[in-house]
Amino acid sequence: MTRHARVTAWKLALLAGFAVQLLLIVFVTAIGLQQLEITTGKLNQVVDVHMRKQALARSMVIDARERTMRLLMMTQLDDPFERDALLMEFHKHGGAFVAARQALLALPLTERERRLIAQQGELTRQAVPLQNEVVELLSADRTQEAAERVMQAANPAQNRVLETLARLDAETQRTALAASRQARAEQAAARRWIFALAGAALLVGVIVAAIVLYFSARISREREQLATHDTLTGLPNRMLFMDRLEQSLIRAQRHETLVGVMFIDLDRFKRVNDTLGHATGDLLICEVARRLRQTVRADDVVARLGGDEFVVVINDVAVLTPILQVVEKVLAVVNEPYTLDGRELIGSCSIGVSVYPVDATESADLLKFADTAMYHAKNSGRNRFQLYDATMNAMAEERLQLETDLHYAKARGEFVFHYQPQLNLETGRLHGVEALIRWQHPEKGLLSPAAFLGLLEESGDIVEVGARLLHDACRQAAQWHAAGHADLCVAVNLSAVEFWHDALPDRVREALALSGLPPHALQLELTEGIFMQDIDAAVARILALKALGISIAVDDFGTGYSSLAHLKRLPLDVLKIDRYFVKDIHESPFDEALVSSILALCRGLDLGTVTEGIENRAQLDTLRQLGCQIVQGYFIGRPMAAAALTGLLDRDWLASLEARPGQMSIA
Repeated sequence: MTRHARVTAWKLALLAGFAVQLLLIVFVTAIGLQQLEITTGKLNQVVDVHMRKQALARSMVIDARERTMRLLMMTQLDDPFERDALLMEFHKHGGAFVAARQALLALPLTERERRLIAQQGELTRQAVPLQNEVVELLSADRTQEAAERVMQAANPAQNRVLETLARLDAETQRTALAASRQARAEQAAARRWIFALAGAALLVGVIVAAIVLYFSARISREREQLATHDTLTGLPNRMLFMDRLEQSLIRAQRHETLVGVMFIDLDRFKRVNDTLGHATGDLLICEVARRLRQTVRADDVVARLGGDEFVVVINDVAVLTPILQVVEKVLAVVNEPYTLDGRELIGSCSIGVSVYPVDATESADLLKFADTAMYHAKNSGRNRFQLYDATMNAMAEERLQLETDLHYAKARGEFVFHYQPQLNLETGRLHGVEALIRWQHPEKGLLSPAAFLGLLEESGDIVEVGARLLHDACRQAAQWHAAGHADLCVAVNLSAVEFWHDALPDRVREALALSGLPPHALQLELTEGIFMQDIDAAVARILALKALGISIAVDDFGTGYSSLAHLKRLPLDVLKIDRYFVKDIHESPFDEALVSSILALCRGLDLGTVTEGIENRAQLDTLRQLGCQIVQGYFIGRPMAAAALTGLLDRDWLASLEARPGQMSIA
């Protein structure tokens, strides 16, 4: 064979080999892509089907609970129209429940899920006749019998349905997690099969296969990372956390050790977001996550549930002491200063702790109990931890009921103002009234702000409620002006949430315009703590409000952060002297000297004063001798409805004071 022939043969062989390589690459690539598509499709199907199953199961739970709530509420109402409206909602939720159940039955279900649905169906068939019986009793206006039937039969039957639905919800979550694991296992098997095929290819085939595998693995990791980890911090999310907590409990049961669950919530995190922006809030979350990971051991679990909530699992400890040591370390590291975007911040957190098996043996219960303990710690003053105690459940349920009642109270307009008179000792007439929020609860009667104001502020509902009440106060004051009391002013308290809300100046302007109240007759009262968040911004906000023509008062002066420097900077009109200085003023020369100094200071700064907490004649006589002009307190009059106060506007109050001895109020 000639050299040319040999070269030609080699060229043909190389060409054939290259063609074979290309065909092998195409084959391996096609098979690999096909398998990846199949496994990815399975994973997507798992996510889609099981998410739908969980959503439908949860919808059934919600609709069943709503039916129970509507049925109970119908027995508490006397108004037939309101009862009919609730009955419509009752049937509406029943229809939604049936639709969700039918949709769930149409999906692929495990044997246990079908048994639970069948059990639910049987229990529902037992509960529905009882509910219908209650409805018939209500239709016959036999409300008392209906209420007894609800408590004795209908609700217990429905509770059994809810218990079965809760187990169904838990089972769908467990099934989803198991299916996700199986899909990932199938995807891993497909990846190994592709490796075997790629090994048969030549160098080009290996490179192509490696590239395909690299990108497929990266997509898989990214998908799994998104499904199981928090995108901001990289910590495990709730789903992965619950899985790891289950593993920790299994290991603890085998080794007979303790497991501590810490529920961590950052204190006043919303203020950081509202004042510094969400970007700074995200930086703070990431820094807290980093500190938590560095504080605990490698085999402990740190996860982020969302927002500013973290959980830590302390594994394999023999006694409670190591858990408490970790808790104290976490409190310490979270309290250390943060430097974010060149700004130093001071943070703190509230921690709730539950312990396996002391408090519970189920992962969901441990997390719930730790959450309950955390809220107890936060309500006890923040920046502390609290071990779970069984009595907290009752407190948590009471708080949850109060939050539910607040939601309906806002819709039904149950928040009202009561007005406390402010007396001018020189004229003997009312100088003004302070509008104080009250909740006319349908069952508990009139509630003071201590029972609900904190929840309103936490939820942000105080902004909407406060705006509506501001309109009411201005409209009521305008009516008093129209009745001939044109020198009367009304003082309205603002919370920090309302003061810092961007729409506050516009809402004040709108309330004045709609009511026709002269701006000088409206006074807004602020607490000292509001100014300390950002005194420069506070000055700007006060000036914007004063530009409307209203006046600004600082409440409880002398008990918080007040200083002469603040009085110099803040454009205030009135100082309210706190009852703390008035309580013993008729017996304490020190308190008398303090009040006298405050009055002299206000005269020098051209500030008005209102002295609070007058509860007896001795206090009033002492304050009158000191030159107090405007006073307020139970001895003058308790907060009362507008109608009750209207009849007192023409009274000669000084004559009434002289006629009433001792501790008695003149109102």
